[in-house]
Amino acid sequence: MSSNTLYRLPASIDSDLAELKSVSDQFAAGDITAARFQAFRVPQGVYEQRENGTFMLRARLPAGILTAQQMRDAADVARRYGDKTLHLTSRQDLQIHGVTLAGIHPAVVALTDAGLATKGGGGNTVRNIAACYQAGVCPKELFDVTPHVFATTEALLPDPLSFQLPRKYKIAFSGCPDDCAGATINDLGFISRERHGIEGFAVYAGGGLGAHSRVGQLLDEFIPATDAPRVAEALKRVFDKHGNRKNRHRARLRFLLDEIGIERLKELYNEELATVSISGTTAYPQAGSFINEAYIAVEPKPGFAAWRDAVVVPQKQSGYHTVEISPALGNIDTETFTRLAAIIDHFGDHRLRVTNWQNALLRWVSEAQLPALHAELAEIGLAEPQPAVLRRMVTCAGASTCRLGICQSRGVSQAIRHALVNSGLNLSGPVGNTVIHISGCPNSCGRHPIAQIGLFGAARRVNGRVVPHYVVQLGGHVKEGSTQIATGTRAVPARAIPAFLTDVFAAAIESQAIGFDDFLANGGRAKIDEIAARHSAVPPFEVDASYYTEWGATEPFSLAGRGAGECGAGVFDLIELDLAAAREALETGQPLAATIYAARALLVTRGQQANDDRKALELFGQLFVNEELVPKSYRALIDAALAATSGAPFDADRTTIADLIEAVRTLYATMGPSLRLPTKV
Repeated sequence: MSSNTLYRLPASIDSDLAELKSVSDQFAAGDITAARFQAFRVPQGVYEQRENGTFMLRARLPAGILTAQQMRDAADVARRYGDKTLHLTSRQDLQIHGVTLAGIHPAVVALTDAGLATKGGGGNTVRNIAACYQAGVCPKELFDVTPHVFATTEALLPDPLSFQLPRKYKIAFSGCPDDCAGATINDLGFISRERHGIEGFAVYAGGGLGAHSRVGQLLDEFIPATDAPRVAEALKRVFDKHGNRKNRHRARLRFLLDEIGIERLKELYNEELATVSISGTTAYPQAGSFINEAYIAVEPKPGFAAWRDAVVVPQKQSGYHTVEISPALGNIDTETFTRLAAIIDHFGDHRLRVTNWQNALLRWVSEAQLPALHAELAEIGLAEPQPAVLRRMVTCAGASTCRLGICQSRGVSQAIRHALVNSGLNLSGPVGNTVIHISGCPNSCGRHPIAQIGLFGAARRVNGRVVPHYVVQLGGHVKEGSTQIATGTRAVPARAIPAFLTDVFAAAIESQAIGFDDFLANGGRAKIDEIAARHSAVPPFEVDASYYTEWGATEPFSLAGRGAGECGAGVFDLIELDLAAAREALETGQPLAATIYAARALLVTRGQQANDDRKALELFGQLFVNEELVPKSYRALIDAALAATSGAPFDADRTTIADLIEAVRTLYATMGPSLRLPTKV
């Protein structure tokens, strides 16, 4: 493993990589189905994009931290195997797009060697653990939460259970009640506290964004900071045992909380907490500033003052600053990323912190270094002094790559930027700090429910044609004790969104509000609804065809290519697929295949995945027949099928195979939503 690794990767990582190669090769050869390949690769952080045969790799960055060397390594991977672009995500991850099937394994190996593991980057897993991007340098924080992010990451990743959960499990750490990391809208959130001189956390549970967003509820008023890994493990076990695996739309922890209530959740949590012994912190190396004498006393270049005012913020350490670096849409081409790594070699702590705004911070930059840093960033096009509303506009990939995407959110984002920049409006005042988040569908990857202005893609039928729209939601806000989910149902045609928002900002500025929240609280919602109504009409296609084509697209709007999302990689779907395949194989005269499908169907409920037929039969015999979860009378059938995988004839009775399929389905039906098995038939 690379010396650049900032946290200990699980010992299983090498076997995971070997299995990824094996499964990829089997899929390429047609030996396993697309569904089975998906079930394995998604928890390894490998998603198929909208274009068939192309994949996205998501590397987890605890607390969003990247070293300069890791940046070079990631750029090399994107250059060799991807589309030569790297994407900074709103969960402080790093993504590489456009990877072919053949490129998946070598790309993941190269990332892992750089300490950039993709395991847990997707699926029903413990996802990347987020933190305040100013952790360690923020004047408001009680203490640096970074070591606790690393400790919790290292505690959870080695456990296979962390990759077989009912749904994704997201964790965030915030250093103060401002909750910059979004602890109150994660499945599990920690917000710093201090009690009797002891550093600790308030613990929140059951938050989350999506079609049914929720604000987390207080689970524990105070825990010692070193207990964070223990708390995360305890709640993970509650989620595993009681979460709903059968319905992915009710699978997140927040739905369990809705079902049983906070008091019952606390009881279950405390029961598990009593059985968990892990604790501690990881010694995250907070390096501070390395001042290179060659990069001080440089004369400021044109534009320095505006850049400094826009993106430079003092740290709590006197004389040092953070510098915000904001590539459009969070995307940076490999050449620029490599050159940025070279700059970081000479400034600050030689590390980049990815934020939840799809941009990044360089920290520990001294006052004397700022002119030289500005000049270097200007050379690579990353020193534009944009107003905050543009620097921090979060936009998901949308229909450009995502299979769930309805609208081309990136296209409308670019159009909004262009419209606001050319509007002549003064965006340097308080209203210029307004938060806009855009999602291509209701699923909140663009985090629209917590934005002051949130937009999500929708399709509407107008004049007999399907027209792209965005539903406008207002008033989202994150802060401990006052987190709010944005609300609103008014849909505006995608083509009208830039003009609509320009008018909204003009109205907010004209109101002389001290900020967008103030505008909303003093008649702004009604005013925005009036503006939306003015922009809601869709002309006939013959009058203006542009309304029927998305921003950034050349063809009329269509939902072609949209399909099931891979985020859940649903266990339930996979079981149903295998049971249906077993029945179909039996009906079409394939008795051996029917037996294998039946044997394979429920292995995932025992934390097992078999990548060949023989292994599936062996595991079924051990875990289901021997343990009498199905009658022992099926032992002879399983043994005959095992022999047949080695070439022996298979002449099992059709009725016996049908009975086995029904026994497996009956067992499946006895499980609750958590897919917990009874001990006996």
